[in-house]
This record gives sequence, C-alpha cells and structure tokens, in this order.
Amino acid sequence: MKINEIVAEKFSFLEDNLRQEMCNYGVLKMADPDKIILEIRREIQLIPFIISGVAKVMRRDGKGNGIFLHYLTAQQTSAIAITYALEIKNSEIRIKAESAITYIGVPVKTVNSWFVKYNSWRSYYYRLNYKQTSFLIEKINDIAFESLEYRLLKYLEDASLVYNDNTINRKHFDIARDLKVSREAISRVLKKLEKEEIIILGRNKIILN
Repeated sequence: MKINEIVAEKFSFLEDNLRQEMCNYGVLKMADPDKIILEIRREIQLIPFIISGVAKVMRRDGKGNGIFLHYLTAQQTSAIAITYALEIKNSEIRIKAESAITYIGVPVKTVNSWFVKYNSWRSYYYRLNYKQTSFLIEKINDIAFESLEYRLLKYLEDASLVYNDNTINRKHFDIARDLKVSREAISRVLKKLEKEEIIILGRNKIILN
C-alpha cells in the first residue's frame, strides 16, 4: 500500500488536510524487533506513528538500568515524545520495536504546527496523552502498593491483550528488566504462578491459562 492509502485507512478520524500533510511530510519506515526508533538524550527529529506491530516505550538511565512504561500499537504515537519535542528538549524515553513494526515518521516541526491548525489533532493528542498518563499513574500505584505477583500477572495480561495471544514470548531476564526487579525474583514468582495453574512455563515463553 502507498502512504496515502495507509493514512486514509488508519487515520480516517483526522481532518483531510492533516492527513494530506502526514502524507506529504511523513516517511514510511519499517523496523525489525529490538530496533530503537527513538533514543534517550537524543534530539527528537521525527515523531513515529505506528501503522502495524508493537513498540515499547521505556525509561533508561544510560547505565543499563531502566523500566518499561507502556506499549504503542496501531494508530498510536508517544504523547511523551511529542511533549518533549514541543519544549525543544532531547528525548527522555526510548521507543523500541517490540515486534516487526511499520510506522510513519513525521518531522517534529510539522507535528507541532498541527496544534494550531487542526482540531482533530488536538483531540487525538489529548486522548492519547490522557490514556498514556493514566497508564503511568496506574503503574506508579502498582509499584508503590502492590505485590510483585500482582504486578507480574498484570504485566503478562497487558502483553497478552496487546498481542491478542495467550502465549507471551519473553525471557525471565527481559521481564525482570521491564519491572525493575531481579531475575531470580521473577523466576520464583513465575514458578509459584505455574504451581497454582495460572500459567504454563515453556522455553522463553509463558502461556496464560
């Protein structure tokens, strides 16, 4: 499909002129799993609009430490990245392809101009910002008040919903890094959940019953 056909199909809720600008200025890109499409402490040049696949938004400190924030799926972009771009600041998040993804990269200057020109863009951004902020507040609440077992099960359920699949292909190390806990703690809780017949453990995969 051509970029104008993709934009018409995926972003039909946006105004005609806005969609035309997305086609005129945007670049259709593809990324393999684990490809970083926006890096921390780098200038934000393009805002990625996901067409297909799943991307992961993370906060990293540059020393190997980090935490998973939320996913991006079709018809979504990162409200956080847009906010940094509006303030002309370097990115404080990493966006990485979780699966093979297709996305449209639109220059920051173009995206910023949409706030003045298009009501549908402002509505889209505010909805996206509300949804992603609510998710982050919920995550902070879980870290502060909930057990690791609760957080882990919720993490697996979220991944299952995003991929529409009860099988989550994920290493214990990757889960531990996303939840900012030790791999040993994750393995221990996963074994407990398996014993309770809530999940089935396989090689680098977890099946939700």
